[in-house]
Amino acid sequence: MSINREVHTDRIQIDAPIDFVWDVLTDVENYGEWNPFTPRARTDFKIGSPVRLLVRMGPTKFRITETLCAFEKPRLLAWSRNFGTSWLLFVVREQHLEPVSDTSCTYHNVDLLSGVLSPFVSLFFGGYMRRGFGDVGAGLKLRAEALYRETKNRR
Repeated sequence: MSINREVHTDRIQIDAPIDFVWDVLTDVENYGEWNPFTPRARTDFKIGSPVRLLVRMGPTKFRITETLCAFEKPRLLAWSRNFGTSWLLFVVREQHLEPVSDTSCTYHNVDLLSGVLSPFVSLFFGGYMRRGFGDVGAGLKLRAEALYRETKNRR
């Protein structure tokens, strides 16, 4: 029997083109400048490659290594991890961009949890995850819109 939970954020509109926002989202070298939930990330963006993350969950920071499982430019970036074995806890984090117009898009985040521990993780950490993912969206919006305005002003 599979037990599944989902932690997600609302869609936020970002007033910058989807390709521009994708470039900000995948510029992991600069995460520390705008991403309070994951201030450090390293990956080569090849499917199956490690994604090394420094994550802040509430007052705690920890390092975690996940595996890149989706890179669909400019719409989906995802990584996953087994905690123990997949029946115990398997987590997939998806970050979605969707076009709204030529100059705007939406962003939202979904964490899919499965396995016997998923209800407990959702119960005890879901609030931290939701806030952290919301902070990522807010930071991405501020960063992408500011950089896009700078780019437009230089023209």
